[in-house]
Amino acid sequence: MLTNQVEAKTGRVNKQTILIGVVIAILVVLTAFTMVTVSRTFEVRPSDFVTLPTTSISKTGEVVTFNSVSTIVQNNLANGVQGYLETPSGQPVVGANVYAEYYFEGAYRTQVGVTDSNGFFQIHFPMNWTGWLPLTMAYFGDSQHQGVQQIFSLPGESL
Repeated sequence: MLTNQVEAKTGRVNKQTILIGVVIAILVVLTAFTMVTVSRTFEVRPSDFVTLPTTSISKTGEVVTFNSVSTIVQNNLANGVQGYLETPSGQPVVGANVYAEYYFEGAYRTQVGVTDSNGFFQIHFPMNWTGWLPLTMAYFGDSQHQGVQQIFSLPGESL
């Protein structure tokens, strides 16, 4: 009789151990699936990035500055940079390529935006960030305007 009780308890323990093992395996598979889904959702397209021009920044023409540079926030997520490219007198620099360079996924990445008729530009990044994002903004100049390069630190999402 004692042998039957031990076998019954051992059988129950083995069934419980197997059930726990199956539940853990299912959770591991679901977690892996979720991680793959999230990484695909935030996949970075190579077309989002450009190469900085190899020409040097122009030193001739009127001086320009980046003004009101700030973080673009949509749905409480920091996802880009915006601002104005203007002369000291407030005249907009129209149709200018503005470059933003930052560190992302182990490399420096560069994206470009074009100023509108008010000198306003927006560049949306392929990621969100928390804390502060160091960012180099550059305009290489044209026949009328000098180029400019400035370093900014943009606030991201607050935790």
